[in-house]
Amino acid sequence: MPVDTLHIASDTVKAATQVADTIVATPPPPRRKSVLTGDTLILTEDAAPWNAAEQAATYTGKVGYYTGVQGIPRRPMPGYDSLVMSLVIGVFLIIAVNLRHYSTFLKTFWSNIFSVRQRQNAFDERATVSEARVMFSLVLLLCLGEGILLYTGLNITDIDGIPTFEGVTLMILVALLYYLWQLGAYRLIGYVFTTRRRALSWFKGFTSSQALLAVMLAPPAMVALFMPSMAPIIVGVGLLLYVVARLFFIIKGFRIFYHNSFSLVYFILYLCSLEIIPLIFIYKIAGFITFSL
Repeated sequence: MPVDTLHIASDTVKAATQVADTIVATPPPPRRKSVLTGDTLILTEDAAPWNAAEQAATYTGKVGYYTGVQGIPRRPMPGYDSLVMSLVIGVFLIIAVNLRHYSTFLKTFWSNIFSVRQRQNAFDERATVSEARVMFSLVLLLCLGEGILLYTGLNITDIDGIPTFEGVTLMILVALLYYLWQLGAYRLIGYVFTTRRRALSWFKGFTSSQALLAVMLAPPAMVALFMPSMAPIIVGVGLLLYVVARLFFIIKGFRIFYHNSFSLVYFILYLCSLEIIPLIFIYKIAGFITFSL
């Protein structure tokens, strides 16, 4: 039986071999870039890994530079609160209205702080009305400065939970109540332990020292409104100024009440009961009110 034979030319085989080599050597088509949607990296079909090695080298999580750097919360700036600035502007307007009475007040200011001489000054009695108006404006400035610094000091430990206007207003009210409590306590002590004239001299020393403290606390309080990052330094300066003004008053009280060694015991009791313990209570009360907002 005859057998069919297939004859292929050698040139045809060589051409087919060249075509096969060309197909094998052809590089893969260019891959399209991946698409980033939100936190998910979406790969197109052409961009998918070709083999196990590429799959092992492919990162399938979130892209680090897309999520960015975690931000650090900034401290709130009371100076950018319009209601707080309304309080500040209102207090300074009251001071400006009573500015013409300050010349009369300043004539006896330093003698009220340091002098303990028991002589009547008729000019002081006539200046009672203008002095009261000046002291009213300075007491407002004092409570404003103490309230801002007290709020700033408490805000060092809690950056998020203290509303600005409510916190500052409550601290101003705490400072005002503390001042009124001191007025009653010092009048009572002066009435019980000394003569009327000495008690009046001591009481004027207190009001004048508070006026001095109001003026000294105003600059750091204004800085605290716009630079809360400096809160530890500002609060430290405020405490130092408070101690200085308080020392003026304590020294005058010592000169008035000290007569013998036994009176020294009463003076130490006065320091503990009216100068140290009330400050601790005020700080605790302010902290309780602030952190309960």
